Amino acid sequence: MKKLLTDPSVTYRALRLMRIISENAQRTLEQRLPSTLTSRQFEVLNRLYFLGEQTLSELATVFEVSAASMSQMVARLRAGGVVETAPKSNDARAKLVRITEKGKGILESTAQLLQPDFQAVEQALGAKRLQCLLEELEAVHDAFSATNLALED
Repeated sequence: MKKLLTDPSVTYRALRLMRIISENAQRTLEQRLPSTLTSRQFEVLNRLYFLGEQTLSELATVFEVSAASMSQMVARLRAGGVVETAPKSNDARAKLVRITEKGKGILESTAQLLQPDFQAVEQALGAKRLQCLLEELEAVHDAFSATNLALED
């Protein structure tokens, strides 16, 4: 057996803290969301809002879910009137997903409700430290992805 470079309890504690932070963030987000929207759906709307239209396949890849799961989620979002789909111009089999004006309104009002929470975190840590933390968390995510140890989103 290969010897670990650090005490396994360090890795365990780091993973435990990430889980606790994730659960707390999830709970806060769910308290601010309209009852018709899940946190995962909010994340999809957020991505579409800031990055523009995406294919179902791109969304499934980014959110690390199957194409079928993403298709079901988009169908629910479409039924709620917060996204619309259209065939991709160069590939009629691929669907483009874009946020609607109604979706933008819901996202913007929810973001307003979350703003005090975001400001409190940034005040506590500082913008520079928060940016460094984001970069470190992305590195952790990449390490887990590279070793096929999927972190639950």
